[in-house]
Amino acid sequence: MKNLLVIAALSGIFMTSCKEHKEEVKTDTFKYSISMDITNLRGPVILLDRTTSEPIKTIYSRTPEFKMEGELPLDKMHASYVLHFPSKYSNPYMYPVKEACAIDFYMDKSTSIKAHYDSLLFSNVENEHMNKVEQFKQANLPAVVEFDKFNKQSLKESDGERRSEKEQIAYANKGNALLDAVRKEVIQKTGKFKDSEEMAVILANWGGQVGVEKLDSLGALFQPAVKETAAYERIVAVLDYMKKQTAPKSLSVGDKAPAFTLKDATGNEHSLSDFKGKYLVIDFWASWCGPCKKEMPFMKELYGKYHAKGLEMLAISTDQDPNAWKKAMKKLNMPYLQLHDKNGDVAASYFVRGIPYVLLIGPKGDILAIERGEALEETIKENLKL
Repeated sequence: MKNLLVIAALSGIFMTSCKEHKEEVKTDTFKYSISMDITNLRGPVILLDRTTSEPIKTIYSRTPEFKMEGELPLDKMHASYVLHFPSKYSNPYMYPVKEACAIDFYMDKSTSIKAHYDSLLFSNVENEHMNKVEQFKQANLPAVVEFDKFNKQSLKESDGERRSEKEQIAYANKGNALLDAVRKEVIQKTGKFKDSEEMAVILANWGGQVGVEKLDSLGALFQPAVKETAAYERIVAVLDYMKKQTAPKSLSVGDKAPAFTLKDATGNEHSLSDFKGKYLVIDFWASWCGPCKKEMPFMKELYGKYHAKGLEMLAISTDQDPNAWKKAMKKLNMPYLQLHDKNGDVAASYFVRGIPYVLLIGPKGDILAIERGEALEETIKENLKL
């Protein structure tokens, strides 16, 4: 019996030693595997850290089915990553919506991706973490689910070409209403689910819509455990980006509109000074921008209602391809002046970071409003004293 006790005691020491040894060699990395099936694949695939834009790995595959495997720091588990297809567009974050050159996803140990090279926007991405986020969203965020459905349907359609102008305006208004509902829901539910990593993922995704101050206060609500996750790190990164974007390099109401001279489709030059003494709406857009084209019927309606009462309107295309601009311009049949900012210099001087971007300029060249939709129309009516 004594021998058994000694053996048991020694076994206990041995087991403890093994346990302690395991803790000492505990790895701070994890292995990942991304199984891909990319139909019609052409060119390389690059894995990028979305937060830092750092390239992690590049693969060239001659077959549609292949794997990308490697090892990452443990704190990158569930972090946001991008698979970039540079043979389509060199920038993984700036491209025509329907011509996506990247697939966004959250990293897990095992991820499967099925896609077609020519329609990456509609890729199917699955892993355990992303499935949990989706289940959480379906159970707790009906407004987000509804907007996702609306957005996917919108992207599948041909930019509303089958709708009349009246229907397109109604469609745009519906989208704006759904977006407002999402903002309210995300703000409300963050307070309710402050111990949820999945809620942190949702807030990171929608942070740009709630504004800097609100995102800052919502992020602070999360419990300490959530603040250790990659999702919270993403919130901090989004917040940091928004702060840099909003200050100090931006235009505000009351600032002088930067001067410019651009050419129309026939090569004639037009300057901002041509509109001195008039109220002028400037609309930055592009042929590949679905939301821009969906808003065009509303812009044309504004012009029709207020041009005779003193309102001028000017559309500035940021298309790099002049032929794409001219084709879209002809198809959309906009009755006001169209100019081309091929190199993006004017857009840069106005600190345009997303389109559509619409401003109202006063008779003295000062900015009266930076807004869209009904809010823009109300400001126009106030200034025209209607």
